[in-house]
Amino acid sequence: MLLTCFSLAKPRILMLVGVTALASAIVAGQGDIRLSTSVLLLLAGGLASAGASFLNNYFDRDIDAVMPRTQNRPLPEGKVSPGRVLLVGLVLIAISFPVALRINLLTALFVLTGVLVYVALYTLWLKRRTSLNIVFGGLSGSFAALAGWFAATSELSLIPVMIALLLFLWTPSHFWSFALVHHESYRTASIPMLPVLTGAKKTSLFILLSTALLVLVSFLLYSISSFHQVYLIGSVLLGVLFLGSSIRLWMQPTKERAWTNFKFSGVYLFGLLVVMALDVVVR
Repeated sequence: MLLTCFSLAKPRILMLVGVTALASAIVAGQGDIRLSTSVLLLLAGGLASAGASFLNNYFDRDIDAVMPRTQNRPLPEGKVSPGRVLLVGLVLIAISFPVALRINLLTALFVLTGVLVYVALYTLWLKRRTSLNIVFGGLSGSFAALAGWFAATSELSLIPVMIALLLFLWTPSHFWSFALVHHESYRTASIPMLPVLTGAKKTSLFILLSTALLVLVSFLLYSISSFHQVYLIGSVLLGVLFLGSSIRLWMQPTKERAWTNFKFSGVYLFGLLVVMALDVVVR
């Protein structure tokens, strides 16, 4: 049962939310953030992310049963009842709000908004209607960054907006690369992912453009912030490697190169968040 719950919580998304929120909080607090705040932030973000993933599993159980890559998930396999998944998801989200409220109201509101974007905007409304589904779905990650920032400070500046924009721009490159690999599954389930509608070549071009904008914003963030050499060197190195991977995909949009780009996009974001946090900690 624990393994089933772990799968339903989508641990990779949960980890991404946690790292994003914590890195943003560390930057906001210039490396000085209370341990209690960090624990509450990770707990609230983890509960909210897990709850949203439970609801995503519940609402997508029909298409998960059709797509080969998702047929072994707990609901299609009948390992757990849909009603129980729905109930647990709602309870987790309900608990996350007062936990986040222990930090402050703004953090709690951003946590809740991230859940609403992922469940209501992306899962229920956009996913089955438009090829831009994942673009707007990426806003959920942006709200994790904002929740982390305002957990550590009440100061409003361009920096949290730029960090949120990084998450927003990263999402298409990441998930369109994934969709290129699994476009047959999405076509079978009638999900209008970009590769299904436009083909591999055009999708790879959009991935390259999205990656270029992402890397540009990461450089602009350096110019408007107080980041030093750690962030500069890290962001340039990661950006060049990610751009190179996306260019190779555009030149030859195969499943192998799409998978490589998908995997490296995760390394890129994790690395960028880490160098942000390290930059303010090691000064």
